[in-house]
Amino acid sequence: MRVKAKLIDIKSVDNLNLLFFDYKNEIIKVLMLEMNIDLKLNQYAYLKIKPTLLFLNSQKFDFENRLKVEIVNIKKGEIMANVLCRFKEDYFEVLMLKEGINFEKEAYLYFKSNFVAVEV
Repeated sequence: MRVKAKLIDIKSVDNLNLLFFDYKNEIIKVLMLEMNIDLKLNQYAYLKIKPTLLFLNSQKFDFENRLKVEIVNIKKGEIMANVLCRFKEDYFEVLMLKEGINFEKEAYLYFKSNFVAVEV
């Protein structure tokens, strides 16, 4: 996953920073130990996360980051499944155990705030 988002807020305590990004009218939270990038409010950055760190579920529940997505394609292997999903016009690839698939057309895409890398 690599998406462009706008930094809208930063909350910092000691060396812990919680960044809030606006991504197509959804808030994505990113947790960083140190602000080792030159990023200012209202500036755009790329948010990146590996497909193995994303997960999908048909159920909606509170989580750090959640996007409602459309399922485009599911390729099941013996153990793993490769799921292609879409949020608005962006596509995401999710690699997961095939036993975890409990959805067909729509699902919720979840990911933790500390799994997201920021690139300026």
